[in-house]
Amino acid sequence: MSANYKFIDHTADIACEVLGDTLEELFTASVEAWRSSVVEETKYGEREIKKFGLTASSKEELLVDFISEINYYLFTRNWLCNLVLELEIKQKNNTWNLSTKIEGMPVSQDVEIKQEIKAITFHLLNIEKRENQYYTLIVFDI
Repeated sequence: MSANYKFIDHTADIACEVLGDTLEELFTASVEAWRSSVVEETKYGEREIKKFGLTASSKEELLVDFISEINYYLFTRNWLCNLVLELEIKQKNNTWNLSTKIEGMPVSQDVEIKQEIKAITFHLLNIEKRENQYYTLIVFDI
C-alpha cells in the first residue's frame, strides 16, 4: 500500500498533492490530509463507527462529496473522523459509488481545531493515473 500526501504553497487556501496506488488509497490519503489540516494531534476519546454511501457522476465529484461529508461531521455535528476503516469505490456506467466505514469521536476540549475548512473545492482538482499511481491536487477553502 502506498498512499501519501504533501502540502504545497497556495495563495489563500490549503493545497495538497495526494497519491495512492488505488482510488481507495487516494481517497483515504485525502482524508488524512484534510484531518491534519484541521486538527492538531489529539488524545482519542470514546470511539464510534459511522457508515455511509455516496453517489456521484465523476470520481472528482465523489472525492469532493466524501471529504465534504467528513468536514460536515466535524464542523456541524462536532464529530471528528480519525480513520477510514473500510472504503469501496465502484463505477457502473456513468455513476461512481462509494461505501465507507469510518471511525471517529465526538469533539471534546481535548481536540484543538487548527483551521476551519469552509469547503472542499473543485479548483485544480483532476484525478489522473500517473505511471502506476493515482494523483490529484486538492484545495481546501479556508
